[in-house]
Order: sequence, then C-alpha cells, then structure tokens
Amino acid sequence: MNNKKLLIAGLDPGITTAAAFLDIGGNLIYVKSSKQFDLNSIIAETLDIGKVILVGTDKHKIPNLVESYATKLGARAVSPEEDLGVEEKRAMTRGLSFKDEHQADALASALFAYKSVKPLLDRIDNFAEKNRKHEIKNKIKDIVVTKRISIRSAASLIEKNQEEDKAIERVIAERKFREEDFLKLYDRLKRRENEVRLLRNYSSSLRNRLASLQAKKSKEKNNARIYDFRENRARSLEGIVRVKSHEIEKLKSVIRKLNSVLSGISDFYVLKKLGSLGALEFKSKSKILNIKKNDVLLVDDPNIASSEVVDLLRDNVFIIAHKRPVSRKIESELPFIFVDARNLRIDEDKYFGFVDKNQFESEKNKMGWARKMIENYKREKELSR
Repeated sequence: MNNKKLLIAGLDPGITTAAAFLDIGGNLIYVKSSKQFDLNSIIAETLDIGKVILVGTDKHKIPNLVESYATKLGARAVSPEEDLGVEEKRAMTRGLSFKDEHQADALASALFAYKSVKPLLDRIDNFAEKNRKHEIKNKIKDIVVTKRISIRSAASLIEKNQEEDKAIERVIAERKFREEDFLKLYDRLKRRENEVRLLRNYSSSLRNRLASLQAKKSKEKNNARIYDFRENRARSLEGIVRVKSHEIEKLKSVIRKLNSVLSGISDFYVLKKLGSLGALEFKSKSKILNIKKNDVLLVDDPNIASSEVVDLLRDNVFIIAHKRPVSRKIESELPFIFVDARNLRIDEDKYFGFVDKNQFESEKNKMGWARKMIENYKREKELSR
C-alpha cells in the first residue's frame, strides 16, 4: 500500500475511449476521451493521478478493457444489473463538466461505481471515528474495497504490518539484531508464503469450478451472473497473490540487507541521516535516530540550520558529511567538521548511511579537523569570559 490519492474510475471503451476519475469522496477530478486511448496509456495517466481501487462501467457485461484495467491495477470492477439508460446517465451527470458523450458515459460509470460503494465507505469512516483509526482510514478503504475483507480484519492487518515495520527500524537504529527480531521477520515471511500458497490453491480451485460451470452454462440469466461472479472473484484473488508475492520479495530484500550490514558492521561507520539542520526536520527524526555522543551525521543541506538544533548537537556531534556544498559562512560559524559526501561511497537506507571506516578517516584528515577543534575551543573560551 502506498500513500497515493485513492480514486474511483469509470471507463467507456470504443473507437473513442473515455476515462473519468473521482476522488474517494465522489468529487470529479479528471475526465478525458481520445481515439489513441489504449490500455497502457490509460494506466499511465491513472498512475500520475493516484491509485484506483474501484472501476465502473455502464454495461451489465463488463467489457474486456475494463476487466484488464482493473486486473493490472489490482482494483475491483463493478457493473449495473442492467445497462444504464441514456436518460439515467444524463440525470447522473447533470451539472458536471465534460466535452462529449464518451466522457459523459465514462463519468456516469464512475458515479455508478461510487454510489455502489458509498455505504461501505461511510461505515469505514464511522469505524475510524469510533476507534481512532484516522491515520489508516484510507488504507482500510483500499483493502476492504479491493480485497473484500471485513473492516476490522483490514485494520488489524494494517496495524500488524506497521508493528513489524517498526521492529525493522528499531533493529537498524540500535544496530542490534536480536534473535527475537530475526524470528519476527522470519515468521512474517513464512506467513506471507503460506498465504500465497493457499490463495494460489484456492484460485486454482475456483478456475476448475469455473470451467465446470462454463461447460454447463445455460441461457438463463441467473447462471450467467454466477459465472461472472466466480470469474471476477478469481481475478481478484490473482491480484492478492501478486500483492503478497511483492511483500515477500520486499521482506527478503530487507533481511538480506540487514544480514549484509550486520556481518561487516565493524568495518563501517553508521551515519544518521537528516535532510537539514532545521528544527522541524530534527524534531521529526530525533526519536528514530536517537543521536548520541560521537555520532556522525549525513545531512542533505547543512546550509539550513537552526541555532536550537546546533546547540543540541554541539556536545554529541563533531563530524557532518554533507551532500550539498556548504557555504563558507556556515562552515566557519558552526562547530562541526564538514566532510563532502560526494567523495565517499555511502550505502544509504531511509534513515542511515554506511561508509567504510578507512575511506572516511582518510577524507576526514583532509579537512583539517585538528585546526577546527582548536578554533572551537578558542570560540568557547571567548564566549565564557
């Protein structure tokens, strides 16, 4: 899951294809039609706007383009019991801005999809309000709509993943890889592998049942609806399998990286990363970084500096590696040795960087650190008079 804006889409395939996008509150964001609008170009435009969780059509039988679009984006496709009529679509889109009948049909499809899911979205809002889940409300909507699981199950899944992510951050921050941390990661990996295996088996079972239903399919409308439901359910499960497989690869990558760093940690310095030396940046990361005596910082732009932060760091930090060039004024005024990170080979994580000790010491010696220490001592002595 990501933090992109959640969207509800409507598509109208044809020689001229149209797409319309609503936000999660049902407000029109964007509508477009074009004869060059193929599946890939629609997906590209979608990803620039946000993340689609539901896509609608004005036809009872979901068109192939709509099914393919939903499958590739991990969204759910919905259709009306009967094709939407011309007058019904006009009433739905009255007062909204669009350029042609194709855009109007796409917009009506999106509005139908939003109307079909609005009671569920309202229940999620109420749940989030009562249970203080505001921060993960949209993530709950994403999972509940696309994966069709209960609201409480979605919230539990999200919070469990967040707890495990915090455990990973703690391991990196403390530079201690305890057995219980490894077991938590390993347990999470095995759970995901087991879920993928079960989902694949269930998906295969549904496919077999679908084949049987297709062979016996009659002209009766009710049987046709059952077939469509099973087909859509199978596609939805395939989307879940892809998501779980991606999570497994991500976890494997994290474990490999942790093992690599920890196995050679004695040969590296750990640099704690800040975007700047400003007060807001320091406040947002200080708890995670837990800056202590003799720590080395990796700062994107040291020219942004708060006197309050400098005073807090003065007794703990002596060396700062910087990515952007530091001004002469800042270098002379601040009580730190500045090392140009562009001259170092640094392996970076979200909050930390790792640099070879010998290379770092060699670069530090070029910066005249002894002279800087003497200058700092003289400055502090003058201020104390």
